[in-house]
Amino acid sequence: MGDLKVVHPITVPSGSVRAAAVVPALQGLVNAVVTAAETKLGEAGTEISCRKGCGACCRQLLPVSRTEAERLLGVIEAMPAKRLRALKERFATASAAIKAAGLAEKAGRADRELSVGYFALGIPCPFLEEESCSIHPERPLVCREYLVTSPAELCAGPQQDGVTPVPVPKVSMAARGLQDERESWFPLALLLDWAKTRPRDGVKRTGPEWVQRFLKRISSRPG
Repeated sequence: MGDLKVVHPITVPSGSVRAAAVVPALQGLVNAVVTAAETKLGEAGTEISCRKGCGACCRQLLPVSRTEAERLLGVIEAMPAKRLRALKERFATASAAIKAAGLAEKAGRADRELSVGYFALGIPCPFLEEESCSIHPERPLVCREYLVTSPAELCAGPQQDGVTPVPVPKVSMAARGLQDERESWFPLALLLDWAKTRPRDGVKRTGPEWVQRFLKRISSRPG
């Protein structure tokens, strides 16, 4: 992975499953890559400044893939009724703000203007509670890859001036199009909107086949 050597065991179902069933394995792989990057950074005497309770980055545009979205919907459905109601209210508030700003139709594109415009709205991730991720073990892959070494207060700046991200290989991008090359990503804040019209034609493959597809997508990405 770039200049990192990662050795990581992967456990997946041997039978035929939907892609969402192997998300825990993908999470473990991304975690291993991030840990390797952190170790390298530590050896150079540099420290990560991210801490629990600092949720500035949880107001950035957060792209999720179809496969991750399907997994997250399962996490949401398992929540107690009271927590689920509160979460749905936060999703509705975020969705309304995105649509009012005219950003919803721009989703799915790697666009700096879109990212800056989204961050300017100050929309907290619906899963953010008391400035911490309420689903931290299940957080999206891209969240795991975002760490900084610069002062935490800089992350709240409108243009992110002075923010120094840790150079972590963006393994998470391989999840986009994992099931179908035509798939695009969408903002996590629109997850429940996406759920209303989401595709139901997902194919099944064995766990190893899904992981092989994921690894192949990593190796085929430029750089």
